Amino acid sequence: MSFALSIQAEIPRLRSSLVDASKNLETSMERLSSGKKINSASDDAAGFAISERMTTQIRGLNKVVQNINDAISLVSTAQGTTMEAINIVQRMRELTVQGLSDTNGVKDKAHIQTELNALIAEIGKIGENSKFNERDYHRTTMYSIQVGTSDGEQIHFHTNYMDPSYLGNAFGNVSSFSTGSNATVTLTNSAWAQGSHKIAQNDVILFSNIDAPNSQTGTDTYVVISSTDNADGSQTITLNNDLSSNDANNILTGQGAIAFVAAELEYPPSGGFNLVTSGGNKSLANLDITDASKATTAIDSLDAALRNLTNSSTNLGAIENRLQFSMSNALSTSQVAQAALSNIADADFAVESAKLTKSMVLRHSVSIMMAQSRAQPELVLSLLKNQ
Repeated sequence: MSFALSIQAEIPRLRSSLVDASKNLETSMERLSSGKKINSASDDAAGFAISERMTTQIRGLNKVVQNINDAISLVSTAQGTTMEAINIVQRMRELTVQGLSDTNGVKDKAHIQTELNALIAEIGKIGENSKFNERDYHRTTMYSIQVGTSDGEQIHFHTNYMDPSYLGNAFGNVSSFSTGSNATVTLTNSAWAQGSHKIAQNDVILFSNIDAPNSQTGTDTYVVISSTDNADGSQTITLNNDLSSNDANNILTGQGAIAFVAAELEYPPSGGFNLVTSGGNKSLANLDITDASKATTAIDSLDAALRNLTNSSTNLGAIENRLQFSMSNALSTSQVAQAALSNIADADFAVESAKLTKSMVLRHSVSIMMAQSRAQPELVLSLLKNQ
């Protein structure tokens, strides 16, 4: 009888073993079916927290790569349209060189001017209608691209502003300024040494800055009443009045502040004055080889426009290269993070398969033992009855 009782005493321990084997079996099956070693915080609280943070980083980096790819597409598109504008200006310069020769009659020059006007209009059309995802990138020129997973991790850049009234025009980088009833502004421009236009008396100017993402253009215009060339190659211009508070405190204190000609005052011999809009006589918008007084500066205007467009294309190429490196860095970081996450969270299929097999064998064995333990007392009793 004591033998039977001892067998009965083993049943709770067998039941406990069965529960453990079943639990281990379920855990191995869950890991093998999901491919994850950590399926909930109860599996590994610290590992779960780490894996979730790394998952956040990886998913963010994947979106970063998408952002950069989109930015590269935008910059590449802008390079394409800028190159087309360069080709157009090259053709315009060719026509201008032809038209400035006196072997061409009045009608010949008029015909050349007709083609020039068409090409000028085409540059304006490219600048106005070129769009990427509904953004006119030769008008809306400031862009901020999220290239990291945290706040502030952005690349700021600008595409080139393209308009016939701006191209070929006079402009300079602001190096210093003073306020007063007749404010003065000192300007520099490396292109001036190459024959580019300088700002002159009677030019009407505006101020702007290239301070992505906070670039802005002022709304106040000023008439240049005098200009002085300095020994270091810079130029100091005197304005007809004082700088506005917005220009002095915001525009000119930003990064890359420039002054550019928006219009020009003309004083004809007959008296009075004319306002030449769209950038004045030096801009492509007002290029005219049929007027002898304007034709003398036509090539300077075209050369200035070519320098502007070429510099813009170079800048866009540099931006694209930077974006390519940023994308490579994001991809590399994402791959390393995914490998680290895999070490923490992914299941080891060989180990889990072995555990699964072991758990199945143990559960089957415990089930058999429990069945045997339940049958053993009856067997003992039947033996005793036969005595």
